[in-house]
Amino acid sequence: MSVLYTCEICGKECEGHFNSRYCPECRGEVIRSTHKESQEKRRAKRKTKTSEGAKPMTLGQIAAKARRLHMSYGEFVAKYGI
Repeated sequence: MSVLYTCEICGKECEGHFNSRYCPECRGEVIRSTHKESQEKRRAKRKTKTSEGAKPMTLGQIAAKARRLHMSYGEFVAKYGI
């Protein structure tokens, strides 16, 4: 079912599906730009995820931290929930 429609970007009259919003040239541009935006969002999310994710402390590191605070390992873990 072909109808005439006007491209929302360039205003060119085209023939196509009644739900079409963009001409074939502009459709490619829209697809590329949305793909690029989604890639940038994924990269940014990946960066924040890696920077936020602190490495888990080892048993020795937890024990050393507890000793510095003059606590036993059990008290330290109970208080700070590590």
